[in-house]
Amino acid sequence: MKQRILFFACYFAYWIAFFAVARLVFMLYHGGTSFLMSPGEWGAVFLHGAHMDASVSGYVSAVAALLLAATGFAGGKTASRILSAYTLAIMIVAGLTVVGDMELYRHWGFRMDATPLAYLKTPKEAFASVSFPRTVFLLTLCLAMTYALWAVYGRITRATLRKSGAAGFVAVPVFLFACALMILPVRGSLGVAPMNVGFVYHHPDNVFANHAAINAVWNVGKSLMETGKIPEYHFMETQDAEALFAGNYPASGNTRLLLKEERPNIVLIMLESFSNRMIEPLGGLPGVTPHLNRLCREGIVFSGMYAAGDRTDKGLLAVLSGYPAHPVMRVIGFPEKTRRLPFLSGDLKRAGYHAEHVSGFDNRFSNIVSYLNNAGYDRITDRDDFPAETYRNAKWGVPDHLVFEKLLERCDRSPQPFFKSVITLSSHEPFDVPMPTVIEGDDDESRFLNSACYTDRSLGAFIDAARLTEWWEHTLVVITADHGSRLPGKTEVFHPEKLHIPMIWTGGAVATADTVIAVIAGQTDIARTLLRQLKLDNPAYRFGKDILATPVEQFAFYDFNNGFGWVTDSAAIAFDNTSQTVIYREGAYTEEMIEKGKAYLQVFSADFRTRERQ
Repeated sequence: MKQRILFFACYFAYWIAFFAVARLVFMLYHGGTSFLMSPGEWGAVFLHGAHMDASVSGYVSAVAALLLAATGFAGGKTASRILSAYTLAIMIVAGLTVVGDMELYRHWGFRMDATPLAYLKTPKEAFASVSFPRTVFLLTLCLAMTYALWAVYGRITRATLRKSGAAGFVAVPVFLFACALMILPVRGSLGVAPMNVGFVYHHPDNVFANHAAINAVWNVGKSLMETGKIPEYHFMETQDAEALFAGNYPASGNTRLLLKEERPNIVLIMLESFSNRMIEPLGGLPGVTPHLNRLCREGIVFSGMYAAGDRTDKGLLAVLSGYPAHPVMRVIGFPEKTRRLPFLSGDLKRAGYHAEHVSGFDNRFSNIVSYLNNAGYDRITDRDDFPAETYRNAKWGVPDHLVFEKLLERCDRSPQPFFKSVITLSSHEPFDVPMPTVIEGDDDESRFLNSACYTDRSLGAFIDAARLTEWWEHTLVVITADHGSRLPGKTEVFHPEKLHIPMIWTGGAVATADTVIAVIAGQTDIARTLLRQLKLDNPAYRFGKDILATPVEQFAFYDFNNGFGWVTDSAAIAFDNTSQTVIYREGAYTEEMIEKGKAYLQVFSADFRTRERQ
């Protein structure tokens, strides 16, 4: 019996050590960031992280205690086989989670939760962001780590159990008590609050240090248990939040008309992962996007535009429905809610437009198809409308130059006035493009910039061909992005520059040229701004303003993983909901900005929770 009790104590300690090793691997994988931390900060990460590691170890050990109680009358070898099978299964799941989390953090900047699992309905697209060599490396790392830790378990922990004899009836109460005892590490405290991410947040300024202390397995498990539960953000009294929110939208008077005609054709282009940091006239790198650079000089540039979030599904809803991105939920995953949103395509159809959406990927990815169907397009063109050979060797789908050729064909054949929305994809990881390399380098940043150069070239070819058509003189082309990118520069996930995106208006229907409009605005403002240009205002876009109206409140709201950003013409902040602290500040920011951001999120989250009942 003593051997079994010793085994259980070693088993609990083993899992704490397992997760400490996993944390070390995570930090080494992100050495470019973690090696900027002091030795004391490293120690704090492991010290605070051990709190959550003990919680997960408690869950795993509680089941082990039940197995020990059930095998009390069996010999040590039999008990060892059962515990070993259970342990190996948990180890494999934990290993895959740890390795997947490391790579996910490189792309998204937050620890793994249940979000990626929503994309597994389309596995080809779900894994398209990771190159084959990196996939091999990650799987090899997972196998090596699992093998090494399994060997340690076999030599030290398992050996203790194998030496034990049958414990008899006494094992039942002893290990049932041990199982019950695990509630202490599982909860993390004797207080009212159970274990949560806030327990391991310890650094006032370093977000990476706080993230590194999170146990990915705990985070995924917690997220899975809360799947479908819509969180409530309640920072203040409802009437106070509504009053602050209403202040963002003063009654609009006149709007500045920028078009030559009231019912132009509209082509709305959303470029995958484009931020201002690679467009030279918008303060970006030179030589990456020569065609966009030219369009900035020829058309109308909205230099204060910010994306709503960090994924295509968020940008799609923000641009086409004027609806914000949620900090932890995938709004597009609730078709019963999205069908009650306003739709730019629907408003334009009621005004006599023929509406079509064009893309080169599988619209089933991320449940985009349900949203587009709710939007009521006359036609939806996606990957299946292209010959299979055009995307057979592509990770995401049809390359951008073919998508723009299809767009041109559809514009030529459509009745007028028409509305076309299109999303590109080639500048998404792994950045494989059918073009000779223009920007040399095999690192992620160089390959991303090279793919952006290809998309820019494809866009430029479309614009040049469109100028030769009869419909060009009666067309407004709106060019923006679906969301920003951490590249170039590996910008922090919460930094406003990551979300600072272009919006350019061009086309024969534009009445002015070489114009910059610097109003701070967000993607949620695009639909209402366009509609008011056509004298088709719809107040159902309650989270959108007319950028060109007088007066106008200059602000943009964006989200990141359980946090939000608020940008004005004089300052910017990023607020972390977990720690309830401002983690980024710029300019003359005020407490009022924080309160406005909280009020906006509170009103939006309440709207989202009740949307299907509206």
